[in-house]
Amino acid sequence: MGRSNLKGKTSSEFLSTIDELRRLSREKNAPVWRSVAERLERPSRNWAEVNLDRASANLKEGEVGAVPGKVLGVGRARKGLVLAACGFSKTARDKLAAAGGSALTLRELAAGNPKGTRVRILG
Repeated sequence: MGRSNLKGKTSSEFLSTIDELRRLSREKNAPVWRSVAERLERPSRNWAEVNLDRASANLKEGEVGAVPGKVLGVGRARKGLVLAACGFSKTARDKLAAAGGSALTLRELAAGNPKGTRVRILG
């Protein structure tokens, strides 16, 4: 992957996350990770901002939400809701924990589910 389209993205951890998602996409034939990586390469002002209400409404039971952006704490978290994102607001993390769900990084989700099964991109 060329770095020319990643102008302004200077965090080495962030760049390695994008590289890891692209690698998993190729090796495991998982297009979901390629799509997330492409969305993360966009300017951060164009990243998704997803509320807990929207995530709860759009995810079926057993699905995991991947948010290429930030999760905000507006609304209620459904019981057992699992979300992975670049960032979470403090209220979103607190509400997810109170509902028995979890907040993961995209890298943690990809490592635990390299084929991307039952992962839905939100935002």
